[in-house]
Amino acid sequence: MIWLRILLLSLHLFLMNLAAVGPLLAIWLDIRSLRRDQPEVARIGRLIGWSSLVAFGLGILLGVAQGGLIWLEGDQAYFTALSYVWDSKVLYGLLEIIFSAVCLIIYVAWWQYGKRTARWQRIVSRLLAILAATNLLYHFPTLFTIVGMMARGEVTVEPPVDSREFRSLLAQSEVIWFTLHFWFASFAVSGLLTGMFCLKRLPAEQRESTAGAAFTIALVATVLQIPVGFMLTTSLNSGQQSRLMGGDPLCTAFFAIGVGMALWLMNLLASLAFFEREAKKAHQAAMVLGGTILLMTAAMLLSRGGV
Repeated sequence: MIWLRILLLSLHLFLMNLAAVGPLLAIWLDIRSLRRDQPEVARIGRLIGWSSLVAFGLGILLGVAQGGLIWLEGDQAYFTALSYVWDSKVLYGLLEIIFSAVCLIIYVAWWQYGKRTARWQRIVSRLLAILAATNLLYHFPTLFTIVGMMARGEVTVEPPVDSREFRSLLAQSEVIWFTLHFWFASFAVSGLLTGMFCLKRLPAEQRESTAGAAFTIALVATVLQIPVGFMLTTSLNSGQQSRLMGGDPLCTAFFAIGVGMALWLMNLLASLAFFEREAKKAHQAAMVLGGTILLMTAAMLLSRGGV
């Protein structure tokens, strides 16, 4: 069961990474297309927007499936922790998910089918995408990190947890560093996929600069994962650190190989950003990125004992 959870959680995180930052890159391509009078770039932006929406829907379904697997394993601690914040955050979070989905649907549909000739129309439509993205970037990683910490007994709370107490938990170092880790991973995933779409669909005269900029976004975000990942590791409890650093050979192996693949990914992204913008190398980078997410997810779950 744990291996199925690792696979589903990896796919879930990948999809939510795209859902969270894809709309922001769609805005960037929207602005770039108007400034440079490049309608082909606008088409890439709309494609990223629609892809983000699909990723959002699939990511939610996989999240529900992940919860189902936890339930089947009989891990009641996780659901007990959810019940602690049900009134203050979970119900509110469900409404925020619906709000984000509606904002993103209106943005991409308005851009695809509506008229945005006036400046105010473009500003309002982009604001909808910003709201969709920032809602996910704030609520998604913080809520589930805190719930996981409560389920593992890493924080002591008295149920029910009200909004004020929940906000105080946001200052926990693990919450801060995991949230930043998720943000940078989201830029890395979205930047890489945007670059791949540019290589495949843009004419030669536009491909180099736009794809190069997208790959640069992915590269910078991946490089920033090094200090953030280090700080996240140091913020974990002693048991998790021990399992990652040799206490559990399989967990340690996944973690070490994942770090190595992350370094390999940086090399590939640097080449794509500055030297060789080839579809073959981009596909290789995507596979390495997927492998990195899978290995790091496995190391994370095994270090936490599956919680």
